[in-house]
Amino acid sequence: MKVKVKDIAKAAGVSATAVSLVLNDKPCRLSEATKEHILRIAREMKFQNENHMNFSSVGRVKTIGLVIPDVQNLFYQQVSLAAVRYLSREGYTVFQCGVDEDLKTCYQALECLTSKNTDGIIVIPPCIHSKDDKLIKMMKSLQDSGVPMILVDRAVYSVFCDFVTADNKHGGKTAAEYLIKKGHRRIGCILGNKEVYTVRKRLEGYKQALALNGILFDEDLVFYGDYDGETGFQGAKDLYAKGVTAVFAGNDEIGYGVYQYCKAEGIRIPEDLSVIGFDNTRICSLLQPGLTSIDQNAGRIGEQAAEVILQNINPADQEEGPRNYYFTPFLVERESVAKRRDDVEPEGIGNAEPGRVMPE
Repeated sequence: MKVKVKDIAKAAGVSATAVSLVLNDKPCRLSEATKEHILRIAREMKFQNENHMNFSSVGRVKTIGLVIPDVQNLFYQQVSLAAVRYLSREGYTVFQCGVDEDLKTCYQALECLTSKNTDGIIVIPPCIHSKDDKLIKMMKSLQDSGVPMILVDRAVYSVFCDFVTADNKHGGKTAAEYLIKKGHRRIGCILGNKEVYTVRKRLEGYKQALALNGILFDEDLVFYGDYDGETGFQGAKDLYAKGVTAVFAGNDEIGYGVYQYCKAEGIRIPEDLSVIGFDNTRICSLLQPGLTSIDQNAGRIGEQAAEVILQNINPADQEEGPRNYYFTPFLVERESVAKRRDDVEPEGIGNAEPGRVMPE
């Protein structure tokens, strides 16, 4: 049977009002001995105070939705953690929705967040074609709902809103230039889905670095798949057979897959094959040798996304149009790239400088 306040009052020989004041830690004139007596009786009777937290005294909870395509992706973990910390300091509760790179699941998550009157939504779209009609329609429907929305990392064709990302083209160019500086000229490239925004931009940077250094682009040295280890494994198998001396991996998980293939085949990194990754996640230091990688400024991207969504929720008197916020990636050097002894080192290739925000 459920124990009530009046039951404790009867057992303690006091009024129900006295019991209520003590259990809710309210000011009263009761002696300390009487208070302890009431609390002891309550413990003995195993009373559960349902009103220990008075939710009616709490104002409307401020909430932000955060849609993440892949919760296991280490880069997105870094971005989301930084965003959540920033928003928490500003008094917002964040609802994170992992959609597993699935468009239908993403739609359901957005439908849920809008129906719950979320103050704003940060969206990293699923890894599909940016010109996919269903994706475009879904994003525009979200805009039409009136809920403030911004995109992070992946742009969506013809959807105009604030967008926060790294300068992926610069990152791809920096990676390829570093390999060229080390004397490599036959450089393979392993990427995710070729229609994804980040993939296209990183490839553009890779191609630009080749062109600037007089190296012809060879489509046969580019391997497409997903941003995962299996793609890295299969890509390394394909490209190593074509005689590449170095590989630019589209992210660190792909780089991990390259390492797995090399381990299985007895290929030495970096003596036989040099590898550079992208994202500079914690996996880089766990691999042996450590994986050289491009850092996107994940923490700053997350903080900027949080700041921008709050600006959308509480716009200034004079509203501006949508803006793009680009962060400059930079190289973090470890031990996975070796210098080619049979090639002459090109001159005039500098390293990228650490990131900064560059509104477009």
